[in-house]
Amino acid sequence: MRRGAAALAVLALLRCASEPAAAVVDVSASSSIARSADGASLWVTSPDDDRVLRVDADTLAVRETFAVPGAPSALVLVGDAVVVALDRRAAVVVMRAGDMSAVPIPCGGSQAVVALDATRVLAACAWDERVAIVDIARGATLRTVVTEGRPTAAARAGERVFVSASRTGRLRTWSRARLLGLGASTDVEALDTPVQLEADADVALETTPGVAASQVDAVAAMALGGAPVAVWQRVERDADRSLPADRGGYGSVHDDAPRIEPRVLAACGGRYARFDGGPSVASGPSALAWAAGRLWIANRYTDTVVVLDCAAGEAGSPRTGFVPRLATFRTGRGPRGIALAPDGRRAWVDTGFDHAVELLDLDAPARTDPRDATRSLRRDLGPLAPAAQLLAGRSLFHDAVNTHLTPSGVVTCATCHPDGGDDGLTWFLHTTNVPRKLRRTPPAWGARAELAPFHWDGGFTDAEALTRTTLAELMGGDGLVVDTAAMVAWMASVPPRPPRPLTPLRSAAAARGQALFARADVGCATCHGGPDLPDRLRHAVLPATSDADATLAEADTPSLRGVHARSPHLHDGRAATLRDVLTTQNAGDTHGHTSQLAAADVDDLVVYLESL
Repeated sequence: MRRGAAALAVLALLRCASEPAAAVVDVSASSSIARSADGASLWVTSPDDDRVLRVDADTLAVRETFAVPGAPSALVLVGDAVVVALDRRAAVVVMRAGDMSAVPIPCGGSQAVVALDATRVLAACAWDERVAIVDIARGATLRTVVTEGRPTAAARAGERVFVSASRTGRLRTWSRARLLGLGASTDVEALDTPVQLEADADVALETTPGVAASQVDAVAAMALGGAPVAVWQRVERDADRSLPADRGGYGSVHDDAPRIEPRVLAACGGRYARFDGGPSVASGPSALAWAAGRLWIANRYTDTVVVLDCAAGEAGSPRTGFVPRLATFRTGRGPRGIALAPDGRRAWVDTGFDHAVELLDLDAPARTDPRDATRSLRRDLGPLAPAAQLLAGRSLFHDAVNTHLTPSGVVTCATCHPDGGDDGLTWFLHTTNVPRKLRRTPPAWGARAELAPFHWDGGFTDAEALTRTTLAELMGGDGLVVDTAAMVAWMASVPPRPPRPLTPLRSAAAARGQALFARADVGCATCHGGPDLPDRLRHAVLPATSDADATLAEADTPSLRGVHARSPHLHDGRAATLRDVLTTQNAGDTHGHTSQLAAADVDDLVVYLESL
């Protein structure tokens, strides 16, 4: 399948025969920044200091500030309400003039929220593999629905609701009527057990073996026709094990084919970045917005916003395969949200790492090349609470511009460790100084001295040495004048994912599971002890495998904090679930004596692990 054809095939699958392609539909999408209906105000989330701000759309001056604990990640406007998703709190917040209320949801946090109608919203709970349907008028969660693969983004176009699966690279579609037709439940235990509701469409954004669509973290929809729009990183994680060692890294580009590349799903979808050192370099698509045939994409790792010409409704040109660009804007650090004017010619961008809002205007004077545009206005939103070293470390961790980190703008630490966590993928690694291996990405937040050694084989006792090796071997950088201490400090400051709240029944199950975990004849606590539950030693606990590159004689004991959010499990991702770790992938009881346990006991152990 030629480049760009896969995206068009996905669009064809998602079109609804009962809805004319040219029909105008109402749309709703989640973002970190939204423009009020009258165009006078912007609403912006600020997770670093637990605030939501109202900003004047013309001057970018802050008009109101609201304290919203729980790391507000995204929001959506629903009538006269602003509904806020919280990344680290089991609730969504509903803000109206003079009133603010929190609606509990059975999730450890949510990353996106989208309006279903005038009173109901859908919250995407990435780390709990579910979406919650919430009635903001009643102040109650109605139902939860299973959606595996880390749902991080959502949008609605008319009757169709689109939800991403960021880890598994899929886009799922449900009809609004089917979701709302599930009705309401008042039983707290039933709400905590998601409904299995098969999607109307469930398509993979990438189908090439060994290639993954990763970080599908932005989804929108076109008002004309109601088709979905999405961006992601296409990563060649295990496509060619015959590559010579000197080409085993991910930071260089060979034959116009980077091993990591942003892609867009749209009527004009396909490739939109060129890694040639010019203004078309782009990495880390984090947000998008669509209006009047213009598609704006924020790229978090290169600090750029690109504007694509989608008016013609065609894929990238047959000769080059690239989507035509209208402009490239250089922004502040870490752009993560976009709000558009109705004509698609002006955009307000949330540059989260700088804690600022910027106004971008296609009609503003350009530099020498009209595709290399300049911003029109920028305003800081105030100082941030984290220490300067941590903010600097975070910027470096997500930086594809600094050639000392990576030469071509392709890859960052965050490419495999988004937000200091993990991408959930298994990668084949082989460079001049890295022996052949197949390894599942561990979370970067574990780079703390008390959790050393690092890597699955415990090969690094120092997090700075690990960081420098990663820069040189996998990212192609020389590491000169790079403050790796700041990067390590930031990674150490990132907490593991919070678990979802325990219901009474799950609390009882977790207590039984904890007792089983501590039993000497079960053996879990033999290796997983202490506050973070590793013994910092290596053990031969892994079943044999026919894949020589996945062989690991002894594995370093990882922390179990936040383990519920790290599927698939084990060093090569062979265990799809925690249950598989305890059962199908525990031949010979080398990883705890679990074969003696009844099925109900295994259930309790899983609940306990999920509560950590």
